[in-house]
Amino acid sequence: MSPTSKISRWWLLGVLAIICPAAAAWAQRPATRPAPLSHIQIDARKKQIRVQCIEVNAQMPLEFFCVTDGGPEHETVLRTAARPSEIHFGLLALGLTPGEPAHFVEATSTWYAPTGPPLKITCEFERDGKAQSVPAERMMRSMKTKQPMPPATWVFDGSRILPDGQYAADITGYVVSIVNFDLTMIDVPQLASNSNETLEWEFNPDVCPKKGAAVTMIIEPVPGGSATRPAQSRPADQFNPGPGLHEEVSGAASRP
Repeated sequence: MSPTSKISRWWLLGVLAIICPAAAAWAQRPATRPAPLSHIQIDARKKQIRVQCIEVNAQMPLEFFCVTDGGPEHETVLRTAARPSEIHFGLLALGLTPGEPAHFVEATSTWYAPTGPPLKITCEFERDGKAQSVPAERMMRSMKTKQPMPPATWVFDGSRILPDGQYAADITGYVVSIVNFDLTMIDVPQLASNSNETLEWEFNPDVCPKKGAAVTMIIEPVPGGSATRPAQSRPADQFNPGPGLHEEVSGAASRP
């Protein structure tokens, strides 16, 4: 773990095992496996999670700001080798409690927007030989007007634990969404359809570094921010996972 982190990894694992059942499996991983948190840094003093990423320069309409390596990289700005559960772990270590992903409640025929503590995302990278630090939303622009995305806030909705005990976002690869997916870890705080005909954003070549460039994604709580309104809960085995999931997720998750 980076020297900037003043927190004991094993102490955090113990705390997280109490808060999130998925953490118990981490503590029992064989020593031969790669150490967790190898691609993120937790800065407790600054209340930041720093995630090592790579610029994608996707040429398709965007559904995500960040996904994992091997995830839907054709529709994202960044990809990362960090596991979503590791980033979730870091956000818990900063004292945040996840809300609830977007979902549909059949009893009321109502969609509910994602909820959770509000987050700010900033990216650091080098472009044309100069160090840059820009809000994540500026790295995206309208496909129609070519204007940058307006100032944005995300929420830590926390994805879900699947019936087989796996952390859903680790399987889907969904780290930060800009349209709603039930199993994403960080989403926008309003209803935003993932239907292809409604997608409106693309990567911003006027701001983003070249394809393959190293980018540090900094996730931090919004100062003074409070969690968005509580969502209406539904049974844990009901999902609206969206398209393109791995077969094992589609089999474990049933649409409402």
